[in-house]
Amino acid sequence: MLTAENNHSRRALIWLLLPVGITLVFYGLALFDLFRFSVAPLEGEGAAPASWITLQHYAKALSDRIYLGSITTTFRIAAYVTVFAVVLGYLISFKIVKTRSNAIRTFLVLCVAIPFMTNIVVRMYAMSLVMSNTGLLNALLHATGMLADDRVFPMVRNERGVITGLVAFVLPFVTFVMTAAFKRTDETLEEAAHSLGARPFFTFMRVTLPLSMPGVIGGAALSFILSVSAFVTPLVLGQGNVRMIANTVYDLVLFSENKPLGAALSVIALVLTIAVLYLQQLLTRSAPRAARS
Repeated sequence: MLTAENNHSRRALIWLLLPVGITLVFYGLALFDLFRFSVAPLEGEGAAPASWITLQHYAKALSDRIYLGSITTTFRIAAYVTVFAVVLGYLISFKIVKTRSNAIRTFLVLCVAIPFMTNIVVRMYAMSLVMSNTGLLNALLHATGMLADDRVFPMVRNERGVITGLVAFVLPFVTFVMTAAFKRTDETLEEAAHSLGARPFFTFMRVTLPLSMPGVIGGAALSFILSVSAFVTPLVLGQGNVRMIANTVYDLVLFSENKPLGAALSVIALVLTIAVLYLQQLLTRSAPRAARS
């Protein structure tokens, strides 16, 4: 009887793991194809038959100021977005978990969850209408007298607008990650600190913040990765003036027909993303030890 149950459980596990295995196989093949393109000589360059593998695309991506500028712009924007998203997400998730009002908690959760119900393209085009030179934002600045009628506050076709759009895009993800981390913290430790006479600020800095650091690190890593791979937001809000890696790869592959260089840029972004994930794992492991000390 026990053997039959074990066999049934084993077969069920195999059927559950089968979709995962198929997905990994196709993903692995896609990655292999990406690496293969990144080291392939560009067609039409008259390369010798023996030079089937080349690193010239990586060298060009890391030396040409156009492509190097795209990489630095991407990671600079991702860093700014991560800082703003983590700060805002921390405040929102802290309020969601700590508030005693069900109405406030429900309102905040809805504000965070509603963007998931709207397609990102629709959201970004709506933001472009609001933040354009003739949009709602500049109209309010003019109406309140904060900006002269003959001046505008530019929020599109620049990095400021792209950062704003990306913060709005990643904020729900960061908030939910941090909210889950806050719910896993032991509230009795905060109560113990208060009972020993600790002031709220001291309790937050020495107890709450260290205990919530795994969530902060996870949210920051997720925000950074989502920002690095952004395509729609810089396309709609940057309108060609802000070129991130995904937009540069898109132009190289579809318009310049330079798949190897586009693949090399993609591999560089992938390697840097893996490095961020590895750093997140190291920081997450060290966070509990720092909290205990």
